[in-house]
Amino acid sequence: MTQQECFWLADSPATKSYVNKPLPQKADVVVIGGGYTGTSAALRLAKGGAKVLLLESNHIGWGASARNGGQALSCMHHNFIDLVKHHGLERAKAMFQAAVHAADMVERVVTEEKIECGFERCGHIEAASKPAHFKKLMEEQEALERAMEFKTQIIQRDAMPNEIATTVYDGLLVNERSGKVQPAKFVQGLASAAERAGADIHEATRVIGIERKGDSASHNGIRFTVRTERGTIDARDVFVASNAWVGEIVPQFRGRVFPAESFIIATEPLRDDVVHRLIPNKRVIFDTKNMLSYYRFSDDNRMVFGGRDALISASAERNIASLRRGMLEIFPELQDAAIDYYWHGTLGMTMDQTTHVGQVGGLWYSMCYVGHGVTLATYMGEQIANAILGMEYENPFDGIDIPRAPFYSGRAWFVDIGKMWYRLMDAIE
Repeated sequence: MTQQECFWLADSPATKSYVNKPLPQKADVVVIGGGYTGTSAALRLAKGGAKVLLLESNHIGWGASARNGGQALSCMHHNFIDLVKHHGLERAKAMFQAAVHAADMVERVVTEEKIECGFERCGHIEAASKPAHFKKLMEEQEALERAMEFKTQIIQRDAMPNEIATTVYDGLLVNERSGKVQPAKFVQGLASAAERAGADIHEATRVIGIERKGDSASHNGIRFTVRTERGTIDARDVFVASNAWVGEIVPQFRGRVFPAESFIIATEPLRDDVVHRLIPNKRVIFDTKNMLSYYRFSDDNRMVFGGRDALISASAERNIASLRRGMLEIFPELQDAAIDYYWHGTLGMTMDQTTHVGQVGGLWYSMCYVGHGVTLATYMGEQIANAILGMEYENPFDGIDIPRAPFYSGRAWFVDIGKMWYRLMDAIE
């Protein structure tokens, strides 16, 4: 029987609780949000000598950080050619380079902090769902090598069995720089490392507002008061890393950042020979559809298969059936594999499906990684921590306007409608 529980959390050891601790009245920096962004920032800030307080309204990794597909990607959500089209060549190059640095940073922090999360530089596959998509992948390969000197590999259809045992795709693009992690263990490991470095972490502490104390720092260095359901904290700096829920805290983001759910199933463990035949190099994979599928094998040989085709308004049974159908279209031989787990995670999204990082009203923020948060959220958390510490930092996502979501007032009713529209586009494009 399918358990409606996140496999990654079930696969993780019992973790330390950060609840019911006395809340301090003052900190150098308050970080709001206990996902990759917040825990990475807290780690860097604490190592930089700041008195940092991390506040999480639920538990560490509660949103998508513990619940995603575990793909540590070395690329952006939008392909490089589209980044150039929308942002110009120089910003596009900086964005893509940040994604490359992000994958490198994940490997570095896993090694330095000895985080046992199954990290492996296995590479990723982008699979062309149609012949026209494969043509675009070949154009992408050429653009990346020309502009970035970044090498990828094109796999023609007849050579696909060396990478994936399916006939549904029209070719592949392989990026060797990507990797995989057990996402719950990774975010929990980041939190543990941050605490060891001196960060003060509090779960079950919901932030209900932030007040700015004038236009400049007061004589004691305090610029903000953070109000929580458990009390108030004065701070010099505040980093809002709450992603999908940022609009509940920062009024400027209301109607612009909204939650979207991504759904995942995990099969029972499969035999070694099946795993080796289906994905010989154990890469992580996603396709080129608007309503894309993404999948990989877990360390214990489960097929972990996710997609945005499932709907938040649908029943669990309907979504499980939809995801299983998508899995079997690619791998028919999994027909008899039992589905052991089903869950979903909440992503922060914007209408432009672009990462946004910067400052508003003196508050720092970083959010909306569009399925690339394992690497990019971890990296941008560290980069903004460097900015707060007065160090050199990288941020190619600053100053990008966030479009307003139509008729959004706290309930993202349009997400399921958008998914159905994209499903139609996938059918006719």
